[in-house]
Amino acid sequence: MRRLVILAVLIVFVVVAVAVGFVVAVTLSIFRLVDRTPTHVCGLASVKRSPKAIALLGSPVEQHGFTGGRTSSSNGEDDERITFWVRGPLGEAFVVSEGHRSPLDSHLTVRMGRNGKSMQIYSGPFDCRELHQ
Repeated sequence: MRRLVILAVLIVFVVVAVAVGFVVAVTLSIFRLVDRTPTHVCGLASVKRSPKAIALLGSPVEQHGFTGGRTSSSNGEDDERITFWVRGPLGEAFVVSEGHRSPLDSHLTVRMGRNGKSMQIYSGPFDCRELHQ
């Protein structure tokens, strides 16, 4: 009887562990997909090359933490708003990267800031060399 209880507890533990592992894997996969969006790729590249960002954070500037945001697509138009944190030797800052692409035009705006103050890092055509590598 005691062996049966131990076996049942072990089976329940394994099933729960597999379920938790599956949920964690799916969640991390979703975060990885957001990290690969063009708005995130170009936004992070813009921050890393920006003299303003380097003056604020020092060099090198690297992302840390998770990437969040939203994307939508309708009638050939793509809109993305991606948020993430970056860090350098002088501190960290929050980044908002917003992109719009359509058959007629494209535009990317990247802002970053901390302590309630923000600055525009980039505003212009939505094209960066990192998308073509």
